[in-house]
Amino acid sequence: MITYEEALKLVDDNVEPLGQCEARLEDMFGSYLAADVVATLPSPQFDNSAVDGYGVKVGDLEAASPETAKALKLVTAIAAGSPSDLEITTGEAVKIFTGARVPTSCEAVVMREYCREESGNVLIECATRPGENIRRQAEEYKKGELVLNAGIKITPPVVSLLASLGYVQFPVFEKPRVALVVTGDELVEPGQPLKEGQIYNSNAYGLTAALNSLGIKECKSLIARDTREATRKCFEEALESSDVVISSGGVSVGDHDYVKETLEAMGVRTIFWRIAMKPGKPVYFGVLERGSRRKYLFGLPGNPVSVLVTFHQIVKPALKKMSGGKFAAGSTVRLKLGAPLKKRPGRLDFVRGILTRNEDGDSAAVATKGQESHMLSGLARAQIMMHFAADAEKVDAGEPIDVTLINWAD
Repeated sequence: MITYEEALKLVDDNVEPLGQCEARLEDMFGSYLAADVVATLPSPQFDNSAVDGYGVKVGDLEAASPETAKALKLVTAIAAGSPSDLEITTGEAVKIFTGARVPTSCEAVVMREYCREESGNVLIECATRPGENIRRQAEEYKKGELVLNAGIKITPPVVSLLASLGYVQFPVFEKPRVALVVTGDELVEPGQPLKEGQIYNSNAYGLTAALNSLGIKECKSLIARDTREATRKCFEEALESSDVVISSGGVSVGDHDYVKETLEAMGVRTIFWRIAMKPGKPVYFGVLERGSRRKYLFGLPGNPVSVLVTFHQIVKPALKKMSGGKFAAGSTVRLKLGAPLKKRPGRLDFVRGILTRNEDGDSAAVATKGQESHMLSGLARAQIMMHFAADAEKVDAGEPIDVTLINWAD
């Protein structure tokens, strides 16, 4: 049995990013950039106004104030998208709207809140300074300049930036195709009547939701009944159309736990099996070289909390790396405990918790009610994972503990 840290390193060492593809702007959200973004245009493309106001010569307003407003002749108005070749001279002003090109003869733009129009003139009640309220050409970046590095996750601002540069599509890393294999004779689909001893198939839906939150939509789900033949058939079908197979249940040492032996019989190379962590000790990770594409197999426990905790802490970092992101299991911070914890030493315990405030007003971590591996309600309320160290037996209230934010989407 290996440590959680050793398991993470083995996954990181064996997982590689998938190939690249061109994605359209409307389809790339949640993917990772597969190439650097180089500016096709400067930003801004030209000097433009940051406000609705009036373009002026600075010297015309040296003595302007609310008591002594300065009257300037209003020459014309310039809207966004209009050319602006005109020239203003001393004593003149031009009405200009946000985003409109600023004529080179204008030295500043005064916000309209300090101005009023009257009889073909504009009366301005404040002084200004050179360049005020003017966005200068290329002040953000120049044409040909590196704007974003490859490997950045594509968020709405990234999509907007690419669109602003005129891109219709852009290279991204492929997202993994995932298949789920849930095992057990006792499983029944939600909505169907339950017979004695049966339970609803929650793992498939929880894992599908976790995958969808990462932007992975291509996911099929299969149920393997508790025979060697059914288990192998499901894994063969799952492997045909996927890069990653995630199973739940059947990976421990029970009489009907066929996952590990089935995968090894199919040629899967076992990287590890069993981790000194709770929940989720019987986790399996293997690699299959099939054709030109490597396939990855994660065998997770059957209890619903164990499934989702091991997915969040082990599988999700792997999927991010396959998708072109960085392998990371989340940033850890130190927080004080709001209530004591105790356990048997020997395994790293991921305690599900919430954030609260202690008597001093500082942030504190408190375990949710329902910490057993079958108790989904505790995980459903949880905001954080507390890392209760393997060799520790207790942590008292007020003592610090490592905490990771639960974030299904990143």
